[in-house]
Amino acid sequence: MKLAVVTDQISRDVDTACEQITSWGGHDVELRNVGVGPIGSNLSADFLGDLVGTLEHWDVRVAGIAPQAFKVAMDDAAMRYHRRILLPASLHLAVLLKCPVVHIGAPLRPAGAKDPCPDEALEVLAEAAELAGNLGLVLGLENEPGSWAETSSQLAAIVRAVGHHALQITWDPAVSMMAGDAPFPSGLMTVRNKLCSIRLRDVGMRANGYSGVLPGDGMCGLDFLVTSLVGDGFTGSMALDPRLVPKLEGARAAYETVEKMATAARRAVRR
Repeated sequence: MKLAVVTDQISRDVDTACEQITSWGGHDVELRNVGVGPIGSNLSADFLGDLVGTLEHWDVRVAGIAPQAFKVAMDDAAMRYHRRILLPASLHLAVLLKCPVVHIGAPLRPAGAKDPCPDEALEVLAEAAELAGNLGLVLGLENEPGSWAETSSQLAAIVRAVGHHALQITWDPAVSMMAGDAPFPSGLMTVRNKLCSIRLRDVGMRANGYSGVLPGDGMCGLDFLVTSLVGDGFTGSMALDPRLVPKLEGARAAYETVEKMATAARRAVRR
């Protein structure tokens, strides 16, 4: 198991984020929003050179990149750009960064549309999985609000329907919970066989709706999830994505909290 930190939860400046993460003892990161935009889009050669140099300087590994690919409707004109430019560029960036996983989304669901996910969307994901597999990479399909993959069961059903070894699951238990799932144990059991990464964030109910809280203090059962995954030898990444305010203090507290959870789980396994 790798405990990674999504760098934009500290700063869009990767150097600043890596400095903080390594000071906590971390060496794994995920890249999502860097500089002025999402990773994988409109990155100049100079920026990429600086990015590689920064990662080498701080001796950090990139566990995943999240270019926001396919998080549009099938009939959106941007889908062509996502298929023909954004995804291929992101895959080649992953190779450059020696990153094993590229996180993608399922297309957005039209208002009122019912399951199952339509064949045209499955074909887009199958095409993407073939490209990734040819480069020895994995695509982690994320569950996202408003997409064809929002709940744990929807996410798992799409991955089964595509049926390509390179398409696996990046699971956000908070999204599942807010969509009506119970993340533990049923949500985890639904996604576990194809799980390559899990988003570690927790939410609690406030007067104005859901808001971020420290891992384990909310409604997602993260202490049970971490204990279960460590106990059964999960080898993918746990990506810390706490979405707390203030960002730096919240990310640091969340990192320390999850480290304690994982350490306790490892000790329990050794007994």
